[in-house]
Amino acid sequence: MKPMLVIASVIGLLACSPQGTAQNDANLNTAHLERMGFVVESADESSIAGVYEVITDQGLVYVTADGKTLIGGRLYDITGDEPVNVSEVAIQDMRRNDLAQIVDETIYYKADNEDFVITVFTDPTCGYCRQLHSNLQQYHDVGISVRYLGWPRMGLQGEGYEQLKAIWCADDKAAALTAAKNDQPLSQRSCDHPVDRHFALGSKFGIRGTPAIVLPSGEMLPGLVPAQRLLGQLENGQ
Repeated sequence: MKPMLVIASVIGLLACSPQGTAQNDANLNTAHLERMGFVVESADESSIAGVYEVITDQGLVYVTADGKTLIGGRLYDITGDEPVNVSEVAIQDMRRNDLAQIVDETIYYKADNEDFVITVFTDPTCGYCRQLHSNLQQYHDVGISVRYLGWPRMGLQGEGYEQLKAIWCADDKAAALTAAKNDQPLSQRSCDHPVDRHFALGSKFGIRGTPAIVLPSGEMLPGLVPAQRLLGQLENGQ
């Protein structure tokens, strides 16, 4: 069975090194994960004795120390007044760390009075992505800058993928992205584009559609979020 099917069957967590022993803890046997096609990026002891929190190229999973049992689902700390989603904390850390590695690959629309920077996975063929982009000034007016990454909704094929490749190969990527979202023609150029990497990263984050907004905290919001509502979430540290 393919890893993605296994994750789905056990309520997998697509969140977030070379293939081999996990970097953070050499006591975990990762051979079975690797045999299934997972690339293990890191592993740490979880809050459950004998269970490891493992970040792979395809998401966050939990594995017993002998590496023989894969556990899907979210862990909650229920010792306080309110349950704390421990898994979501790990996922948000992963998103922040991963995005920091590719900040130079984003298309950056900066607000004059920048207070917050969000990262948006986008597809120029997506209606809600176009709506977000057409309202970009509303985000800028409340101090929100936008960094775009490409995430073709139909996968690594089709019109969205071809447009995203052309955008990231353009000399003026910001102008090309705006043009594509306004149905203007793009110059078809070839280059060593990062769109495939962006798609893999978004899939790892758990994206199922566009736009997908990642906040500075690492929290991810699916769909179009109006500027004022988004500002409220950012100001509340969400």
